Amino acid sequence: DLSNDQITYSINRFELINDMMQNLQSRFIKEGETYMQLRQAFNILNGQSARAADVISRFIGGVYVDRAMAGQEGGTQPYTPVSLEDQKRAFNALKKYVFAPDAFSAPEGIYNYLAPQRRGYNLGRGTEDPKIQDRILGYQNRVLAHIMHPTTLQRMSDSEMYGNEYKLSTFMNDLNKAMFLPDVNGNITTKRQNLQAVYVKRLIGMVTGPTAKRFSIAAQSMAIYNLKRVRSWVSNNTGNIATKAHKQHIKTLIDNALEEVK
Repeated sequence: DLSNDQITYSINRFELINDMMQNLQSRFIKEGETYMQLRQAFNILNGQSARAADVISRFIGGVYVDRAMAGQEGGTQPYTPVSLEDQKRAFNALKKYVFAPDAFSAPEGIYNYLAPQRRGYNLGRGTEDPKIQDRILGYQNRVLAHIMHPTTLQRMSDSEMYGNEYKLSTFMNDLNKAMFLPDVNGNITTKRQNLQAVYVKRLIGMVTGPTAKRFSIAAQSMAIYNLKRVRSWVSNNTGNIATKAHKQHIKTLIDNALEEVK
């Protein structure tokens, strides 16, 4: 409703949010008051980032639908795949703002102040400390759930037959590299470890999980191909102890899955 170029609009939202995030503490920490306003502002901005990511994700494997009657003035063909340019713009935006090692970053020290306002015993059963990593992974996993959904991958393959130039194999290869190559030779943060593990488990689920039958043969072939590439990347044994443990974890998951595929 706010733009006829939703990708650019969403990218601008990411940039605006990242800029606003730098000033949250100075704007919302006020002497004599709780930190609830800071917490709410932080959550609102992150929620806006997640919404922008959702919008962009719909362009990958997307198809425009025109319901005009045959010969109707202004009508086009019923189905037109999203252009290669727009799908690549969408993917590169997700790569930068959702999946990159510095995605969903926040100013140093802000997490120490994201305390809810307490009134009596209204905190419920959970602990009150901010669950930052769960929140970030939730945003990322929501995007993965769409772009790796069997319907999206099937539509991407089918639309190759009527104009889609962003092939399934190209997209899945691009996604695989975005998940691992930026930090495969260095230390991998816990945030990235979470994302990589969830991604690998989704690939495994495409070939061995309870919903594996919903995925096309082409998608399953790429899932196996990507799992083998990931295994080769994480076999370099570089990084600190946490990184090495993570890589061994990923290798174990993949080895077990490939053994089951046999």
